[in-house]
Amino acid sequence: MILWMISVGFLSAFALGPASFSIIRSLVSRRTWPWSSIAGFLLGDVAYILLAMALLKSPLFHQEWLKVTLTAMTALVLSAYSLKVLLSEEQPASLEIPHQGFTKSLALTLSNFHLVLIYAGLFVHLREAQSLWLGVVVYLLTFVVSFLALLWGLKRLHGPIKKFLRKIEIVAACGFFCFSIYLSVGIL
Repeated sequence: MILWMISVGFLSAFALGPASFSIIRSLVSRRTWPWSSIAGFLLGDVAYILLAMALLKSPLFHQEWLKVTLTAMTALVLSAYSLKVLLSEEQPASLEIPHQGFTKSLALTLSNFHLVLIYAGLFVHLREAQSLWLGVVVYLLTFVVSFLALLWGLKRLHGPIKKFLRKIEIVAACGFFCFSIYLSVGIL
């Protein structure tokens, strides 16, 4: 169980969403660690993990309407975010990326409503309270360490990444848009 949670935590750190991509964009553009944005991102993930743990003990976990609603809301947010990125103009290299901050990062993370279902599915096989808490702690620690290692590596590759940041941003936005279509088709 511990090795499984370590593996999933490590892989989850590389499954970038709008909030984590925003953190990476800020890190690459400013060359400083956006600690407040990272804190907002991690707080949002912890909040959804706690909600997922509560959902596991609730009869709502098996309600189809809840899954459809959370998935539809996530698809709408991802579509809106993708369109915003795709329709925005590239900023000249001389302009700074605006500071993302704790609140924006927290809001972007919490707007990924489907995370509750993902975390609930991840922890559903851990029925005993002790193994559930151990699994959650191991997952979170691995996720945080892996995400910080990813950011550290990207900071080291500052030059090549900054050159292609807008192209990477467009590819990510297209990926988010495709994922929102996939989620929408899944609930139909």
